[in-house]
Amino acid sequence: MPTITKTFTYTGTTQELIIPAGTTSIDAYLWGGGGGGAGGDRSGPGRTGAAGHFVTSLAVSMTAHVGKTMKVAVGGGGGGGAGGGNAAGGTNGRSLTGYSGGAGGNSGPNGSSGSGGAGGGATLISIDGADQAIAGGGGGGGGDGNHGIGTVGINTNSATAGTPGTLGENGAPHTGDGGGGGAGGGGADGGKGGAGASGDNGGKGGWSGTNLVPGTPDGSSIMEDNGSGVTPGGTDRSQYSSGIAVGGTAAQTGGNGKAVVIFDIGVQSHTKVSSSWKTVNEIYYKVSGVWKQITAGYYRVSGSWKALFNSGVNFTSTAAGFGDATGLPTSAASGSGGGGGGGRVICTWLNNKGMFSLEDLKIDQAFSIKHMSRNVKIGYWFWGIPMVEYMNKSDKTGNWFGGLVIKVIRMLAQARANELAYKMGVRKQGDILGKVTRVIGEGFCWCVGVVVRPFVEHKFGDWLEIYDPEIK
Repeated sequence: MPTITKTFTYTGTTQELIIPAGTTSIDAYLWGGGGGGAGGDRSGPGRTGAAGHFVTSLAVSMTAHVGKTMKVAVGGGGGGGAGGGNAAGGTNGRSLTGYSGGAGGNSGPNGSSGSGGAGGGATLISIDGADQAIAGGGGGGGGDGNHGIGTVGINTNSATAGTPGTLGENGAPHTGDGGGGGAGGGGADGGKGGAGASGDNGGKGGWSGTNLVPGTPDGSSIMEDNGSGVTPGGTDRSQYSSGIAVGGTAAQTGGNGKAVVIFDIGVQSHTKVSSSWKTVNEIYYKVSGVWKQITAGYYRVSGSWKALFNSGVNFTSTAAGFGDATGLPTSAASGSGGGGGGGRVICTWLNNKGMFSLEDLKIDQAFSIKHMSRNVKIGYWFWGIPMVEYMNKSDKTGNWFGGLVIKVIRMLAQARANELAYKMGVRKQGDILGKVTRVIGEGFCWCVGVVVRPFVEHKFGDWLEIYDPEIK
């Protein structure tokens, strides 16, 4: 029984085949795209991405699938993150539409930190639209910050709840000064994206996509290996090539995936020429003076048709239905805080949403450094950070009550900013609502700070270095 080996590397296209007559089974070796490495900052160069997964399925029966359309899609490696203010996260590793990885989360716009690495695309085989085998893409690494490093891409999976569930999530961005989260890989279950950093620290790595290794009734030998760190499984197989599916190092793109499909063909025709047997590879017949190719031939044995001939295992390449512009929206929390204005967490968030001017943010920052006590600052951050997380979630989901909260907070923040500008000599007239907001708000923050400071002061050390004049 002859075998035909087809090897596929990443091309940004899908390979398609009408499964030819006489195909009895296939052996498949699949590697998903590796996750991208993240960008860095003073604490480190950025965290590594996770390796793409490996799946092998041997002696998978194809007799019931002859004449159906097989698709093979090889996943691309996730792009690496970068360092800088508001640095874009890595570009997602792509695969068959719906199976790509997510894009890395941006670093914060204030200051300079690392953005997250992207998730790798899954490598898969489908027949008439039904998935047969999938090797998941690796998760992207988290970006590093000034005061702390992120975490590496995760080789295992935490499944997204988004739709389609096979698409990896984007990594969460940062709204202040700090690292972005790594993205999830594509797979049978797409991976969740990592969270952005708290303060000027590192973001979290994204999770990898899962594999599909279905059992077969003929007792096929099936195996999967998710690898370890940046090293993929299946590197001992002769079908493996150097660099395939490796996780990206700091700021580097992960290795592309690979697919090797070996067809077992149960037919082969010969003809004798000058006493030597020759293999018949093509057969034609003439119709109205024009030669037409015969793609398959059969003969009948004991009432059953047996394949005699086929025209070979011939794949065609198509870009249609391949690739996703980005992954699913992240389910992880965006990063907040950090230097460069991020310590004013609510005003920074409003500024990033275009609801608060940069000039007012700078005045707010300068006033905070000069005039606000440590108790007030710690008390503000203690409730302000959860409030920003709630506002961000409400903004994404369109929650009506959350939208009302955002409008009220924006009004109060602007009134207080007007009053601070008056106190700092930038504005000629004060703001009555701003005065009331200051008295009540700063008094409340002071009370909270007195209570919680002994327990959480260390948590806000990054911001205190910038916003507290007592620190030298």
